[in-house]
Amino acid sequence: MYAELRATAPERLAGVVGTRVVRLGGTALVVAGSTDRLRDVAAGAFASELVRRVRVVVAYWRHTPWSVGVLPAPHLVRHRVARPHRRRGAAVVSLGYDQPVPLGDAVRTALTALAPTAPWPRTAPLPGPALFDATRINPRGRRPSAYGADAPRLVLDSPAFDAAALARLRGAGAAEVGLHAGPAAVAALCATGVLVDVSGLSVRARAALSPELLAVLEEPPPAGEPLAVEARSVRQRRAALRGHAAGLAGASLPAVTAILATRRPALLGPVLAMLAAQTYPNLEIVVCLHGVPAPPSLALDRPHQVVELPAEISFGGVLGEATARAAGTLVTKVDDDDTYGPEHVWDLVLARHYSGATLVGKGSELVFLEDRGTVLRRSAGAAEAFGQVVAGGTMLLAKGDLEAVGGWRPVPRSVDLGLIQRLARAGGSVYRTHPLGYVYHRRATGHTWDPGEDHFLRHASVTWPAIPPEALA
Repeated sequence: MYAELRATAPERLAGVVGTRVVRLGGTALVVAGSTDRLRDVAAGAFASELVRRVRVVVAYWRHTPWSVGVLPAPHLVRHRVARPHRRRGAAVVSLGYDQPVPLGDAVRTALTALAPTAPWPRTAPLPGPALFDATRINPRGRRPSAYGADAPRLVLDSPAFDAAALARLRGAGAAEVGLHAGPAAVAALCATGVLVDVSGLSVRARAALSPELLAVLEEPPPAGEPLAVEARSVRQRRAALRGHAAGLAGASLPAVTAILATRRPALLGPVLAMLAAQTYPNLEIVVCLHGVPAPPSLALDRPHQVVELPAEISFGGVLGEATARAAGTLVTKVDDDDTYGPEHVWDLVLARHYSGATLVGKGSELVFLEDRGTVLRRSAGAAEAFGQVVAGGTMLLAKGDLEAVGGWRPVPRSVDLGLIQRLARAGGSVYRTHPLGYVYHRRATGHTWDPGEDHFLRHASVTWPAIPPEALA
């Protein structure tokens, strides 16, 4: 059963409305409290029924910068999207087809206008492994309070994953599964971020879990410190996604190119060592030396390119040259003076898989004030959520999407914000995953935006004398 969790106002409204499907001949009216509940309809009992006209009503919908129209679909001949005039409210999508189509397909088409995503390439499912759909079951919306000592603990014999259950799991700290829980359900539960106790799980189900996930689950419970709990949650969800997410587990991973532009060769050693230590297997590194000569040698046990560019080229122009040379289908930007944990690139690829966002990244929540020798954590917006801002040194997106909006602006600064703004205008989406594995370094001077170090200290929730190991997860 579920412990009592305080629902947010949108979750309460979505629960009151629920989901309803009304059929009249070839016409269907679908009413859902939220887009999450609409996804339940797409995979529910009515999904295979044939319709020619569909009206989809979502009671609570929130305007986003990437709101776009309905994407083309087979036999779709007309459509209309009506969004609320204010930022929040009811949204309606009407669809008409020239021949009957499954209701589930029509609902998924409506979702392209209400919750647009960049589709992940589909691969054939692996025979045997316990798999789950990570586009529905993932850590999106996980609340910071879930890592606190008073976060609710759940007891789940057979976990359910409809929209209502997922809403409850976002605020839960831990869950105990019973003897009858299947391996796919356990892996899916782990992917939500809830710390899972499998001491009561059957031997057969345990044997079907990936070795990486089982190793994490068999570790002693983390200490009560919230960062340790969060780090365990992140490691557990990584293992669940890598080993059990349909379309990802066992699939051919996309090639990623990390692009690094620098005017400071003295910083290359540490940042290249961090890139070389990344656990993501299909990673290339492109280093652009901006107006400075290349060091005598770069010992990199990774595919890499080193490019020397004149100082008069703008920073955006340098990033453009680096991107043009990238062999990867995905590109991620790296800053020369920040700290990256070994799972950083994997985190971004996983977030892109389950969010479907055009651009993914991390927030600069963990900050190292170099002159003071202090590491702090601050609030920098919601993690595991769609938004409008991520740290520039963490952005990952498809090279094709970057080129489609004109690439990096050839300007000396604000290239990150400029890219996000152009993606938004083109209908792209931005997703911020958890902040662990990335530490933003801040010096006393030399920043375009410089409110002073005291600004960061005033907004810090906790400080440390050095980067804690858990921060790199």
